[in-house]
Amino acid sequence: MIPGEVNTRAPIQIVVVSAGSNRDAVISAMSRWSIEPISCPGVNDARHLLRRAGPSLVFCEEELSDGTYRDLLRDLARVRRTQLVVISGNSDLDQVYREATALGAFDTIASPCRPADVQWVVIRALQQAQRRARNKRRREPSRFGSPGPVAPVL
Repeated sequence: MIPGEVNTRAPIQIVVVSAGSNRDAVISAMSRWSIEPISCPGVNDARHLLRRAGPSLVFCEEELSDGTYRDLLRDLARVRRTQLVVISGNSDLDQVYREATALGAFDTIASPCRPADVQWVVIRALQQAQRRARNKRRREPSRFGSPGPVAPVL
């Protein structure tokens, strides 16, 4: 892998909670990387799926027929391995971003979303997950009980 490149085959599942064109944009963006997202039409279906899912990046419409992204974020607060991206059609995206990230969302993107925006968020989420994993390994004691030498990351 080239330095700075993101491994898009990382063990992360892409979930899209939408029933419209935004779902199609996420699916299209991920198909370019041979990743098949899981699609849920609403909050309740997503809740059931995410209870048993592994690490996930969730793209969720701001408003759904059975709730909002806020409802899903409340459930995800207990599942640290899941990040949520809000897809917002609101004209004041900055306000939605501030509110959503304050509630625990990873990011927001405008609706209708573009595949390039979806891919950029996925790259950032994967990079963040890789940094967390690297930092976690550094903090873990060696098998002899004391931290081993830490090689610099270039």
